[in-house]
Amino acid sequence: MIRMESRMERLHKSLEKAKSNYQATIQDQTKVLNNKTIQLEELQEKIDVPLVAFNAHGPRDYSPDTNQIYIWASVRINEGDAYDINTGIFTAPVTGLYYFAVHTCNYAGVENKYAIVKEKTDIATSYQYDNAVNDCHSMSSITTITAGQRVWVRCTTGTTSNQLWESSGRSSFIGALIHK
Repeated sequence: MIRMESRMERLHKSLEKAKSNYQATIQDQTKVLNNKTIQLEELQEKIDVPLVAFNAHGPRDYSPDTNQIYIWASVRINEGDAYDINTGIFTAPVTGLYYFAVHTCNYAGVENKYAIVKEKTDIATSYQYDNAVNDCHSMSSITTITAGQRVWVRCTTGTTSNQLWESSGRSSFIGALIHK
């Protein structure tokens, strides 16, 4: 009988030790799972890039003044509503890497100087001129923008005569978030 009690006591201790080991293992695995869940949520946030893109065309003013912001009369797409058709200014809704491009056409014998501007700093500039024929030109820029920062197109040398030549929406300003 004493042997049986001794055996039962050893078995009980062994079960308690196993129970304690299993509880520790479960706690450790729960911590690992919680950490993996946090890492997965962080990765999800990084790959969840919101759709931010616009394509505006057709300048409202064909003879902009020096430092005047080009305002584009029509918008083909404005995903994220970040481009303001009334001001010609794009405001970044999220921090990220953005692509911008401008395409303008000017009359023969008239020069066209303009810049893509990020918060009052030119990030790309262009000069185009052809004495013989109407001419078109494009420029683009990739830049990091903080949420709330603004981007626009500015005339760097204005004129009182028609500077911009518009034919079927050729002159345009586009932008898109490419990486968050």
